[in-house]
Amino acid sequence: MRMLPDVKVKLKAIMERKKVADDLRDEIERFSLVGFEVPEGKQKTDQLDTIVKDLMQKIQELEDTGLKLRDIDTGLVDFPAKRFGDVVYLCWKYGEAGIEFWHTQHEGFASRKQINAQIVSP
Repeated sequence: MRMLPDVKVKLKAIMERKKVADDLRDEIERFSLVGFEVPEGKQKTDQLDTIVKDLMQKIQELEDTGLKLRDIDTGLVDFPAKRFGDVVYLCWKYGEAGIEFWHTQHEGFASRKQINAQIVSP
């Protein structure tokens, strides 16, 4: 798939940005849970809001290409396709060399099948 190299770059940026947001959220929650109000608390909350807005924009830009981002942490992406007239998803996970798996609309990652696998029975 020609767009995969671009998807890899964009997804890597999204995954890294989410890690920053998760770390910042954990830091904010750690102080909040024990009742501390620290001067930089509002600053960190504002920073988190900015990061989350940026993250949502990057996700939207990626999904505007037609793919579906299923899981940011694992980098799981589905590309809609048709197989014998039925809508299916070509399934790719960050770190895989290429798109080698697919599944139906009603299945997920656990049910994915190899694209090159020979069909023994219908």
